Amino acid sequence: MNIAIKHSNNILTVTLEGTLDYTASAQMENLISDLKAIRTDRVVFDLAKVPRVDSVGLGMLHLAKDVVFEAGSKLALRGAAGSVQRLFELTDSASTFDIE
Repeated sequence: MNIAIKHSNNILTVTLEGTLDYTASAQMENLISDLKAIRTDRVVFDLAKVPRVDSVGLGMLHLAKDVVFEAGSKLALRGAAGSVQRLFELTDSASTFDIE
């Protein structure tokens, strides 16, 4: 999993590349820990280059959302396609996440 972060105009964009599954959990935990210290209006996870998300990855996205919300920000998911988009549909993630 590759993670790139860009902060511009009070929006933090986190671009993920690779499979978001149990093998990426340590990286995601570090990212989530870092998100606690960042103050911004909005956090956007760009998932356009993520071909697959498993249940652990989905759980990590929920944890990130909770951390961002506790910091007073909003989190959105952008660019989900294929099986990732289908996972969000099957789990009714649109009711939990702002999906662009």
